[in-house]
Amino acid sequence: MGVHDAKAYVGSVCEIVWKDRLGNTHVTLATVEDARYVPLYGAYLITDAEDIRLDQVVSIQVADAVMRKAA
Repeated sequence: MGVHDAKAYVGSVCEIVWKDRLGNTHVTLATVEDARYVPLYGAYLITDAEDIRLDQVVSIQVADAVMRKAA
């Protein structure tokens, strides 16, 4: 996923599945505040919970869609 693709989620509450450096999978439910390229670090997804590198994101879904599947 690139920065341009991630900008579509800005302002939405999303369920983000991502892997850390050790390969452990994490799930974060957070509001996406921005998606940007940080020089020397790469592309990041800026959320209200934490900043996640875009190359570590496995999947991202808008929380409304996640809630509809559960119902």
